[in-house]
Amino acid sequence: MEMKEIAALNERLREHILSLAKAESWKRNDGLIAESIASFEGEPYLGGIRNVYIVGHGTSFATASNAESLIAHIAKVYARALHAYQLREYPEEFILDPDKTLVIGVTCGGKTVSVKLALKAAREMGAHTMLISNDGNASCAEFADLRVKTDCNVEQAADVQAYSVSHLFLLEAAYEVAVLLAKKNGAADEKQAAVWKEKFEDVRAKMACLPELFDEMEKIATWYKGTGTENMVVLGTGPNMGTMVEGALKICEMAWKFGAGEELEDFAHGRFREMDGKIPLFIITPDGKTREKVLDLLAGCNISGTPTVLFTGGTTPAVEKLATHIVRMPEVEDEYLTPFLYVFPLWFFGYHVRKMENGLVGEKRFGLFAKDIDFKAHFNEAGEWIG
Repeated sequence: MEMKEIAALNERLREHILSLAKAESWKRNDGLIAESIASFEGEPYLGGIRNVYIVGHGTSFATASNAESLIAHIAKVYARALHAYQLREYPEEFILDPDKTLVIGVTCGGKTVSVKLALKAAREMGAHTMLISNDGNASCAEFADLRVKTDCNVEQAADVQAYSVSHLFLLEAAYEVAVLLAKKNGAADEKQAAVWKEKFEDVRAKMACLPELFDEMEKIATWYKGTGTENMVVLGTGPNMGTMVEGALKICEMAWKFGAGEELEDFAHGRFREMDGKIPLFIITPDGKTREKVLDLLAGCNISGTPTVLFTGGTTPAVEKLATHIVRMPEVEDEYLTPFLYVFPLWFFGYHVRKMENGLVGEKRFGLFAKDIDFKAHFNEAGEWIG
């Protein structure tokens, strides 16, 4: 591919992601979600759901991880994100009270085999099932009692390489499901449900910062390229566990760099030994709740010479002194809404790094997407190559 074509495709992806700063970019997704939920919100069993498992893979698992916090926090039920393959193969470990259990499959393309089979296994054990996916043909819908359609086919429509906008479109659907469950089980009345809607609109309005944030992350990427390292670590916790997963994954997909995603404190329990004075820590810390632990990490980084990049809405003199770089994010009233914003700088970082290397952002490697990593497609039973 010629450089002119690469540059044009990269620019298309930039415009695609930045489009979320405009309210009209969300309208179709809003409508699809509202129409979907209206079709089943009267189901009486929804009020009795006490256990919710959200399954997916790749970016959809990151979405599921964010959804875990939203559903648990808003609907006040037990929620857990699982890799779809895990539930597919070991459903008996999780579905212990099927009549009160909802299994939600998340898949952008609607065809992830393990999501489909996880929903099948859940249904066979008597659990309720839901699919959050696109608004087209979705084979996973075969085993879904309920379906939430979204506009997550936007990457295909825009002809861009990397999943990005679709992650937030799917997450918005999970957010609306959380509010619905809260209304059905009494965790939220109509007034509180309206407050949750207002909080979402508020965080969406703050996406006006995206162009400025894009430019800020170009500076961080330029600094990173000067360190001489090919790796980084993304740390997050609580509502931003999924943001951490998505950030590390997307840096890998966009920039072809190894990005490890670790829980905020757990990284200090052994893996800190990997720090070599070059590998930077990207720390997601939107709320004061994590500040004490972040200071612990900054102390260790100061001793070891480890560079740090903090994504935060507020700092202290100690943080200002010890952090290598601070990316200031808009203040968000509720920490549980921050994943809708805090994923952007990580996307932008991966974008800029790959662009600086004159590469196509998000290009598949070795000619393989996840669906291509398939034994039967390439080998016979004797392990011989068939193409």
